[in-house]
Amino acid sequence: MASGSGVYDEQENAPSPPRVKRKLTSVLWNEFNKVLANGELKVECVWCHVLLGGDSKNGTSHLHAHLARCESRKANAWKQAKLKLTKGEDGKVNVENYVFDQELCRKQLALMLCCHEYPLSIVDHAGFRKFCSILQPMFKVVSRQTIRKDIIEMHEGQRDKMIKYFANFKNRVAVTSDLWTTGHQRRGYMAVTAHYIDGSWNLKSFLLSFVYVPAPHTAAVLCEVLHEVLVEFHLERKISTITLDNCTTNDKAVEELQDKLDSSSLMLGGKMLHMRCCAHILNLIVKDGLAVLGDGIERVRDSVGFWSATPKRHEKFEKTCRLMNIDYSKRLSLDCKTRWNSTYIMLSIAVLYREVFDRLSLREKQFNCCPSTADWNFAKEMIERLKLFYDITSLWSGKHYVTANLFFPKVCGINLAIRKWTTPTYMQLDEMPEQIRQQYQVMQQMSEEMKKKFDKYWSDVHGLMAIATVLDPRYKLHMLQALYGSLYGPEAACTEVARVKVMLRELLVEYQDDSSAATTSGASAEPAVKQGEDEVFDIFDQYMSSQPAVSAMLVHTELDLYLEEPTLPRTKDFDIINWWKFGGIKYPTLQLIAHDILPIPVTTVASESAFSTSGRILSPHRSRLAPKCVEAIMCMQAWCNADMLGNSKKTCLDNLVQHKPKPITVLSSNFYIVCNFR
Repeated sequence: MASGSGVYDEQENAPSPPRVKRKLTSVLWNEFNKVLANGELKVECVWCHVLLGGDSKNGTSHLHAHLARCESRKANAWKQAKLKLTKGEDGKVNVENYVFDQELCRKQLALMLCCHEYPLSIVDHAGFRKFCSILQPMFKVVSRQTIRKDIIEMHEGQRDKMIKYFANFKNRVAVTSDLWTTGHQRRGYMAVTAHYIDGSWNLKSFLLSFVYVPAPHTAAVLCEVLHEVLVEFHLERKISTITLDNCTTNDKAVEELQDKLDSSSLMLGGKMLHMRCCAHILNLIVKDGLAVLGDGIERVRDSVGFWSATPKRHEKFEKTCRLMNIDYSKRLSLDCKTRWNSTYIMLSIAVLYREVFDRLSLREKQFNCCPSTADWNFAKEMIERLKLFYDITSLWSGKHYVTANLFFPKVCGINLAIRKWTTPTYMQLDEMPEQIRQQYQVMQQMSEEMKKKFDKYWSDVHGLMAIATVLDPRYKLHMLQALYGSLYGPEAACTEVARVKVMLRELLVEYQDDSSAATTSGASAEPAVKQGEDEVFDIFDQYMSSQPAVSAMLVHTELDLYLEEPTLPRTKDFDIINWWKFGGIKYPTLQLIAHDILPIPVTTVASESAFSTSGRILSPHRSRLAPKCVEAIMCMQAWCNADMLGNSKKTCLDNLVQHKPKPITVLSSNFYIVCNFR
C-alpha cells in the first residue's frame, strides 16, 4: 500500500490491515518510510536508516525530534537543490537549479587563496566570516589550519596526476629552472618549469615544482635536487636541452647531471644538452658596455633625480608640463645603476621632456645640472643602442609564442650593430668638436667591450637554435647563408651551413631509428585472436614489420625536398606551429623534430617570474610558512594560471592521463627541459 511518499512494504505472511488507512498528509513522511521489522510496524529514516516506532499510537513527536538531531540529514541538507538567477546571452534572467556543496566551496576557497596570494589567516578574519555568512548562510568557513591542509591535499592530488601523465609520456621533455633565496626565511628554493607543444599543437608552459634546496648551494647539491625532481616526474630519460645562467657552478652542475643521465636517451648523444640563458648573456654584454660610460649620462641622471626627489619638486615639474602643453603621461623614473634596462627607461622618458628641463633651468636657481645639447644628443644615441637590446630581451622573454626560431637572426643583428658602432658614421674623430669627440670615443670603447663579451659567448651559435632557424619555412638555409656570409665571408658561411646541415641529417637519422624501433617493438607484441577485418590488419601489420626500415637516403630525400621548396613570405602574423601542424604532414620526420625543437625557450624568464610571486607570498608577515606549504601554494597558483586544473569536477590532467595516443605519431606531445640556476 502506498501512502504519501512513504512505502508500506508487506511480507507475504503478514496479516491484512483491519481497515483502510487514511492518507498521510504531513511533509514529515517525505523523510520516513514505513516497513515491517520482525512482524512489527516501524518507520525508517531515509537519511540514517534508523528504525523508530511506527504505530499510530506512537505519534510523530519522536520523529520530529529525530530529524532535528539526525547528523546524516544535516550533512546532506547542504546538497539540496536551490534556485539561482542567471543572465542569458539575450539579457533575459533565467531561473535554474543549483546544488550547494560544502566540500566544493572549500576547495574553491583554497584555490582562490593560492591564485590571488591572499594570506591563509583571512579565513579567521571576522569581516570575511561575516561576509561569507551573509553571502551563503549554509557555508561553514574553516580555520586557517584546515585550509592549509586542503591546499596541500589539492597539490598532492594534482601532482600525482601529473606524475602519472609523465610516466606514460613517450617523447622528449623540457624544464627551466632557477634558484632563489628568501630574504626573511634565508632558505633557497628551486623553480622547475616545463615547456612543450601538446598533442593539439598548442604551446604550453607551466611550473612543475618549487622545491626547497638545502645549503650550501654547491654544484653537487643543485644537481642532486634537480635530478630528484626529474626522477619524481619520470623525466630522467626524456631530456632535450638544459639552459642555464652563465657561471662555473652551473657548468659543473650540468656535467654532474649528465653523468647521472643515460647518454643514449639524450639528443645527439648529449652534444646539445647544455644551452646558456640568452637573456643573461645579453645582460652581461650590455653591463660591460655601460661600465665604461662614466659621466656620459650623469647630468641627465642628476636632473631626473632632482625633480623626482620630493613631492613638491615633482608637482612643479608636472605643472610646468601642463603650462607648456606637454603631455605628462610617463612619469620621471630614476634608474638603478646596476640594471641597464632601468637606465634605458630613464633616458627614454627624460628626452621626452627636454624642453621642460630647459625651461625649469631658467626659473629654478638650485637646478644647476641641466643637460647640455651635447648631453641630450649623447642620450639619444644611447637610447637607440640600448633599444636594440631592450626589444630583443622583451622578444626572447615571451612565453606564449615560439622563440627558438628568433634566436639566430637576433644574435646576428646584435653582432652587426656592435660592429657598426665601433666607428663614427658621418665624420672622422679629429674633425669633431672636443666634447662630441670624447663622447664618441666612449661609445667606441663601449662597443669594443660589448664585442669582446659577444665573441666570448656567442662566437658559435647553439646547434639546435640554428636548426630551429632552418625549420622556419620563411628562412631555411638561406638565412644562415646570408648572415654568415655578411659576418664571416662566403667561405666561412659555406662551412657553417654545411656543419648545420650535417647536424640536421644526423638528427633525422636518429629520429628515424627511434621511430623504427618503436614500430618494431609495437609489432612484436603477442597478437590477440581476432576475426574478420581485424585479422586482415593483423596480417598487414606483421608483413610491414618484416620489411626493412627506411634508409638514411630516404630521410635525406625528405630534408632535400623541404629545402628545395621556395620560402614563404615574411609576415608578422606567421604562426610557425600552425604551419608545421598542417603543412609539415608531408615531412613526417621533420615534423617530429620541429615538434621537439620549436618549444625550447631561449631564456629562463618562466622560472624567474615565479620568484616575483614567491617574494610576495613569503613576505615578512608570512615568513613562517613551511617549505611544503610554499611549494603547494606556488604550484597550485601556476597550474591554475596555466589552465592545468580545468573545472571543479574534472581537470585537464585527467584528460592527459586518460588520453590515448592517435595512430599518427607526429601529433604526439613533446616536452623540453631548460634548467637555470643562479
